[in-house]
Amino acid sequence: MQLSEQLLHTTIRIEASLASGGCSVGTGFFFKFCDDGKTYVPAIVTNRHVVEGACEYRVIFSRSDENGNLLNINEQLTMRGSESDWIAHPDESVDLCVLPIGPALNGFIRAGKHLLTIPLSLELLPTDKQIQDMGCMDEVTMVGYPNGIWDEANNLPIVRRGITATPYRYDYQGQKEFLVDMACYPGSSGSPVFLYNEGTYLENDAVVMGKRLYLLGILRAVPIRTLLGDITVSTIAHVSVQDMLNLGIVIKSERLRDFDPIVRERLSVSGN
Repeated sequence: MQLSEQLLHTTIRIEASLASGGCSVGTGFFFKFCDDGKTYVPAIVTNRHVVEGACEYRVIFSRSDENGNLLNINEQLTMRGSESDWIAHPDESVDLCVLPIGPALNGFIRAGKHLLTIPLSLELLPTDKQIQDMGCMDEVTMVGYPNGIWDEANNLPIVRRGITATPYRYDYQGQKEFLVDMACYPGSSGSPVFLYNEGTYLENDAVVMGKRLYLLGILRAVPIRTLLGDITVSTIAHVSVQDMLNLGIVIKSERLRDFDPIVRERLSVSGN
């Protein structure tokens, strides 16, 4: 399977049924925590606001054979619970949470069903040198489910491309975040954002041939501008209109490092 196709199987669409009624749709992606090279804790990463107030979650996995070859079969998993099942980032201001899914995956395996889940890992985070070698307007790729849209027949996400709108080496507004210039919509929350190049690309002002893949961050929010338009035939003087700015606020992937000790502690207490 080509690297570009593998990226399509790193994400999963999350439908969260809210206790107050209604449904929230967001993006999650598979990630390895507590990875010692031999074992790791498989988990789903998303934004905390995607699962806030939820009482039930529905996700759909793609099936594979024992060798990891994709089958045209999907498996739906409905999980009843609350947002407390998710492990929140230790800093409440960071809109991230993770859900360990080892028991669920093992349940499918015991039933003779293999799922195609391609997890990302800390190895994909750029090093300090790689960050310094990046440009100020690098092309980026986002994988997710904008407005909940997906290829339902093939259980595949939607891929979008744009550029970094602020230099990655700097922390936007003093936070471990950066901006991307691309069309971002609700449902894309939790989407992984990659620096992914094939062929030739610029690195530290030098032309390089090959492939480059970094996990840069996780989309968390979309700035929206409110416009006031004059209404001449109405008794209401103004109407508020939301205008998408085609910008996205992305949490830097280094924040994922903070979960390892918490995941390890949670699982040691629960015995999973």
